[in-house]
Amino acid sequence: RGAWLVAAAVLLLVALPAISALIAVERVPRSGDPVPHVAPTRDWTRAEVIRDPVFYLLLLGVMAPGFIGTTIFFHQVYLVDLRGWSIEVFASSFTAMAATTVTFALLSGQLIDRFTGVALLPGFLLPLAAACFTLGTFEGQWSAFGFMALLGLSYGFSSTLFGSIWPEIYGTRNLGSIRALTVAIMVFATAMGPGLTGYLIDAGVDYPTQIVAMGAYCLLVSLVMVYVSRRVRGRAAL
Repeated sequence: RGAWLVAAAVLLLVALPAISALIAVERVPRSGDPVPHVAPTRDWTRAEVIRDPVFYLLLLGVMAPGFIGTTIFFHQVYLVDLRGWSIEVFASSFTAMAATTVTFALLSGQLIDRFTGVALLPGFLLPLAAACFTLGTFEGQWSAFGFMALLGLSYGFSSTLFGSIWPEIYGTRNLGSIRALTVAIMVFATAMGPGLTGYLIDAGVDYPTQIVAMGAYCLLVSLVMVYVSRRVRGRAAL
């Protein structure tokens, strides 16, 4: 309870004044790192996006971080009991995720500015695949810290990337309606993960095996993202 009160106080006394002060400052564009030349993107409507096969291939990757992360967090007590770990030590591993999430959210922004989000699509699920293989394969409690660090890397990367790829691929005119659609689908995937894995656990499917399967899924979808990246860049060149 005390932690929640402290968090509320920080939001009111630090975050709110800081945001107000930053909004009041007029932003002046300045030259920075060299950015790639990106051809003007046609502004797609949401109806056109729904009919685009590339959109559904993208969703295979976009849904993965939320699905996997929420699943692990929801079943964390079961995982800790299964491995014989300390729940207190497992809880402390979240600090590793927080650190890498913030760090790689900032670094990925620089990479996207330099190479574009579409060009980086094939790589954003690789840390998540490594995280799943680490957690599903190794039984030592250190694997929880390895998983959290890699999960944070993927979360930081994907949170920045997802803000970039939609305007790069589908333009900005109808960006609000397109983002609303993608967020709704991501929320659905996030909610579906714990229920599906819970059903499989009850059916006798080994939970660590499920986690390894999630890692294999990320690798397969990374190959799909290679195709998507090439397809989108080829389409933009026409």
